[in-house]
Amino acid sequence: MSRRRRVLLLEDDAALRGLLHEALAAEDFDVVALDSFVTLRTAAARQDGDIVLADFWGGGQRVLSDNDRREIAELCSLLPVILLTGRSWAAATSAEELGAQALMRKPFDLEDLIKTVERVLGETTPS
Repeated sequence: MSRRRRVLLLEDDAALRGLLHEALAAEDFDVVALDSFVTLRTAAARQDGDIVLADFWGGGQRVLSDNDRREIAELCSLLPVILLTGRSWAAATSAEELGAQALMRKPFDLEDLIKTVERVLGETTPS
């Protein structure tokens, strides 16, 4: 029997966090909701999950600072990352330039998110 895939989730909006948790659990994922970027980075460094879904707000700026980019790159070096954001900087930013597997701009469709998680896990799981 294979192990359930584990998602590390960081989302500051409680309603959306609950919705994402419910939707992912319904698709047979274990979901670990985390409360800060620091706890997320620690969990990712311990390899406590298979993938990260992280709401990255970028400090409310119109562009990401160099520090924000370094934090994202560090996280992406630990586990596959899907960034979630509704911030304006996302319109001019690609996942690839941040080192992430995907960048989902809010609002997004839950089915699209689930498909993206499954695609990323399929690409990163050893055969």
